[in-house]
Amino acid sequence: MKEASTLRKVVITSTFATGLFLATPQMVDAALGDQTLRNGMNHSDVKELQNALKQKGHFNFDRATGYYGTITEDAVRSFQRKHNLKVDGIAGPQTLGRLLQEMGGQAPTKTPSTSTTQPTNSTLTNTGLLRFGSNGTQVEQLQQKLKEKGYYSHTITGQFGRITENAVRDFQRANNLVVDGIVGPQTLSRLLNQPVPAQTTNYNPQLPKTQERNQQTKSEPTKSVQTSTSLRVGSRGTAVTNLQSALRSVGIFNQEPTGYYGDVTATAVRNFQRVHNLTVDGIAGPNTLRKLNEVATNKPSQSTAKAPSTTQTKQVSNTKSSTSSAALVTNLVAEAANQIGVPYLWGGTTTRGFDCSGFTQFVFKQQGISIPRTVAQQWNSGRSVSKPAVGDMVFFETYQKGPSHNGIYIGNNQFVHSGSSTGVAIASMDNPYWKQRYLGAKRLH
Repeated sequence: MKEASTLRKVVITSTFATGLFLATPQMVDAALGDQTLRNGMNHSDVKELQNALKQKGHFNFDRATGYYGTITEDAVRSFQRKHNLKVDGIAGPQTLGRLLQEMGGQAPTKTPSTSTTQPTNSTLTNTGLLRFGSNGTQVEQLQQKLKEKGYYSHTITGQFGRITENAVRDFQRANNLVVDGIVGPQTLSRLLNQPVPAQTTNYNPQLPKTQERNQQTKSEPTKSVQTSTSLRVGSRGTAVTNLQSALRSVGIFNQEPTGYYGDVTATAVRNFQRVHNLTVDGIAGPNTLRKLNEVATNKPSQSTAKAPSTTQTKQVSNTKSSTSSAALVTNLVAEAANQIGVPYLWGGTTTRGFDCSGFTQFVFKQQGISIPRTVAQQWNSGRSVSKPAVGDMVFFETYQKGPSHNGIYIGNNQFVHSGSSTGVAIASMDNPYWKQRYLGAKRLH
């Protein structure tokens, strides 16, 4: 999925370098109980939740994954039911507090704020990069500034999640800044109505000090990734560079290759695996690498001494068409996944809030594909398919006769949609609610 890159170049001027300390924010170091967890989240806190629920006999999957899906939601419901809590499948303060007590730990003494009270008027300062996963007073003040400028319309939480990231992106886009969802010196200065500092020093928050920056240019063809080994978090070298370049060619890895396999690369691999119905573990093993070699669009050209025959030309054309289609599908799913957590908004068509068809229209638009606005119109304009493939649109009959809800199919009988009670989230077509309302699938690309 396209996420805010922790390896993007961020610049510091001498003004910021003197007197202000630029530190890497704590991305996923929050302890269980520090935030509400719900369906669609992917976070280390979710992994802790799953391990705790597993110890108590409620989480039956073979391992903790860190992804909050229907299995985790059902486990939370089971725990809530047993302890006479509100059964909603959301691991909020009450549920987490009781779970921590059951685990012999101390329940949080301060629950996440749900108040709409505005933060204090202390000055937002550059005490560190603010990005997805950051939390605290600085994030509260960031959200308040974005709210004052009309980019953030939700509760001040102090948690830098997808909603805050999208608000930052909107602000950056409107102010001709690099759109990366990261609040660094450039974005902060514009947000505070100060002169934007000149770009002087590069700062790579997660790049290991011993790792040299890769000098490969965008136009340089990438060698095929070797499939005889596995790459995972901590790996580095040419094989990782080739992997990142191949992922970049299909629209999943959105930065220059670094040769270091970190969390951003692992997330890109998971997104690729999800699209192509592979085991979603974030490890680039033989099956994942083999599939990636098949669909990557930046393989080195192989010149021949003689011109290809008509048959060979047709085969090449078909291969390019197939590769382009695979890249498009990959990009559609990655974009859909990137919007997980955006709230539902009736009539919404932007990252501040979507209704179901506004969400699907937005995702397709990001890939240069124009589709109609309403569910019914999208149903009528699509080509019927007997069985949905990844990237197809699935339709449901909900509150009125005929198609009234839809989402984008991502494989494994799952789809991403903007639900009125969930916002953008992943849902299972095996869920009885959706199963009995399913109308069919259409292809709009």
